[in-house]
Amino acid sequence: MKRFWLGFIIVIFIGLMSACAGTRAIMQTAPSAPKKATALPAITAQTAGQWENQKPDIAAQLQTHIYGDMPAVEGAARVEAIHPVAQAAFNNSANISEWTITPRGDIDPFTVVMLMPADILPGETPPIILTQNFCPNHNVIPVDGISKPKRAGFSCEGNGPMSDVFGYFFGRYIMTPPVEMIMNRGYALAVVYPPDFVPDDAVAAAPILSTLSQSDNRTGAIMAWAWQASRIMDAIEESGEFGDVIAYGHSRYGKSALVAAAYDPRIDGVIAHQSGTGGASLSRSKPGETVKLVTEGYPHWFTPKYADYADDQSALPVDQHQLLALIAPRPIMLGNAKRDVWSDPEGAFRAAMGASPAYALYGSEGLTAIKLTEFKPEDDIAFWMRPGTHGVVEEDWPAFLDFLDAHFK
Repeated sequence: MKRFWLGFIIVIFIGLMSACAGTRAIMQTAPSAPKKATALPAITAQTAGQWENQKPDIAAQLQTHIYGDMPAVEGAARVEAIHPVAQAAFNNSANISEWTITPRGDIDPFTVVMLMPADILPGETPPIILTQNFCPNHNVIPVDGISKPKRAGFSCEGNGPMSDVFGYFFGRYIMTPPVEMIMNRGYALAVVYPPDFVPDDAVAAAPILSTLSQSDNRTGAIMAWAWQASRIMDAIEESGEFGDVIAYGHSRYGKSALVAAAYDPRIDGVIAHQSGTGGASLSRSKPGETVKLVTEGYPHWFTPKYADYADDQSALPVDQHQLLALIAPRPIMLGNAKRDVWSDPEGAFRAAMGASPAYALYGSEGLTAIKLTEFKPEDDIAFWMRPGTHGVVEEDWPAFLDFLDAHFK
C-alpha cells in the first residue's frame, strides 16, 4: 500500500509540475564550456592591498541590493550548555553532543549537534564541516537524545509518503549526509536547522527579520542564516576543539554558506552545492531561475530592494562573482548538475572566472578549469559537475571530501 501511495503522489507531482518553468528547465542541459562572457563589473584591483580597500564597499553593496542588513546584534554568542548524546555512534565512528548556543541581545537560543570522529587522539583538532540542513537535527542525526525544534517546517520523519518523495526527487543525501563516511575521512560535523532560528516562510520570518535588521534595509533570511553560522563559529572558536571550519550548504543553504564566508573571515572554506540565484550564479542574462522568480517565490530570503531588479537584472551594480571574490584566497567548491539549468551552472562557472582575478592577487590561480566538466579538487575555486538534477546524491559527498582533503589535510 505504501508503494501505491508513493507512486500515486509521484505521478500527481509530475503532472502538477509539468507546466512549471522549473520542470521545463530540467529538460535542458548545461553547456560543457561557458558560452557567454565573464562577469561584470570586472575585478580591477592591481594589488591585494587595493582589493582589501575595495572589499568593504562591495560588501556594503551586496547588503544594500541583495541580502539586506548584517544583523545589528554584535558580540560573540556563548555556549549555554553541552549535553553528551552518544558515544561510538554510526558504526563506532562518531561521538555526539548537543550544544545550546545563545546569541547576544534578545535572540532565542538554538541547538547544534556536534559530531567528533570517535578515533580522534587527545589534543587533535580535526577540521569541522558546518552544515545547514533542510531537516531538523533529530532527523539529520537520528539518535535518541537530540532535541526537536521549536519551529518545524517540512517533516523529515521518514514514516510518510512525502518524506519518500522528498528523498526520491532530491537524492540519497538530501536529508542526512553520509556521517560514517565523513567521520572516517577525519572530519568533524556541526549540524544545524536554520528554520528553527528564522523560519523559511515569509509571514513567520517577518518579525524575526525585523528584529535582526538595523535599518529600513531589512535583513533577508539568507543573511540571517549566514549570521547564525557566524554565531556557531563563535562557539567553535571558543571551544578550541576543532581546526579549520568549512561552511557547507545545498541550494538555499549554499547561498547562506557563501554569504557567511564572505562576511566572516574565520570561515576557512566553502562548499556551496547548487546555490543558484543569489548564490554563486550570476544575476545578469541568466537561464533558469531569474531574480523575478526567486523574489516572487521567496521574498523573505532577500532585502525587498532585490526585487526592484526583477525586470532589469543588468541594472544591479553588483553581481555574484564579487561575492565569491570577497572569500579570496580561501578555497571554494561550487557543486552543480548537468540538468540543473534552473540553478544555472554556466552562470556559476562564469562567476568563478570573474572571481579568479581576486584570487590571483593573493598568489592563487582561482579557477583553472576551462570546461564545466573539469573537476580539479586542488583548485582554490573548484567546479564540480555531475549528471542529474537538483539534489544531493551518492556521487556528491565523495567529491566534496576529495576537495576538503586537497585543502585541509
